[in-house]
Amino acid sequence: MSATRLALQAQDGQQLAAYRHEPSRPPRAQIVIAPGMAIPQGFYATFAAFLAGLGYRVWTFDYRGMGESREGPLRLCKADITTWIALDLESVVQHATRQDATLPLFLLGHSLGGQTAPLLPSIRKVAGLINIAVGSGATRHNQPRIQRSAPLLWYVLTPLLCRLLGYFPGKRLGILGDIPRGAMMQWRRWCLTPDYLLTGEPGAREAYANASFPVLGLTFTDDELLRESGSRMLHEAYTSAKVDYRVLSPGSFNQERIGHFGFFRAHQEKVLWPLVGEWLDQHC
Repeated sequence: MSATRLALQAQDGQQLAAYRHEPSRPPRAQIVIAPGMAIPQGFYATFAAFLAGLGYRVWTFDYRGMGESREGPLRLCKADITTWIALDLESVVQHATRQDATLPLFLLGHSLGGQTAPLLPSIRKVAGLINIAVGSGATRHNQPRIQRSAPLLWYVLTPLLCRLLGYFPGKRLGILGDIPRGAMMQWRRWCLTPDYLLTGEPGAREAYANASFPVLGLTFTDDELLRESGSRMLHEAYTSAKVDYRVLSPGSFNQERIGHFGFFRAHQEKVLWPLVGEWLDQHC
């Protein structure tokens, strides 16, 4: 296995940092990992290496303004979530397809990356979607602790700081990480809408309904951010797709905690990661 750093160019000329994780034998399929909000691609590197070890060519990347794709002051980054999907994720999918159009291509989305997958312009190139901790970020679907702080975040901190600084300084506040103003304000709109992006983003519900690829959804009972009801709502919006939706508890795997981020920890290699490997085996 090997990991190669690449500089990909989006359609508008923006440079993006990406890594290609190559298996030691001819790849069975390609997998593009779409990261969660403010999560750098390095967080997924160990899991990407695991998938490469199973014989898949895996692509990780950072959205513009994030991680290794960040260039200059974040206040100058004009990206919103639509830009991240329609240009950044799209460029990675297109590049992967050009590498080998004969291989099936799967998306693996963590949180935001899975929520927005149906909005990808080249969604017809996708052979399947794996959702990890993907659910609705609407305030009614937040866990109680998040619900209590949501009014301060959405009605005070986000509009005020984005206006003053030109971006959201989440790293200093201990709330996620630094996020471009456009992305944070678009996310705010979704989170203040009862059905999240399904009604907060024009065309999103239709995009979900029109998706026909198989979906694996892994949701965790101890997710500290999102309620299971919101995850179920999004997966039920795939009305034309075959959805394998699983609600997993840490106790079932002799673990104290999994949560919103724990699936990608290295110790899950022999516990949770094989669930994805088995599903891919069935759909390749």
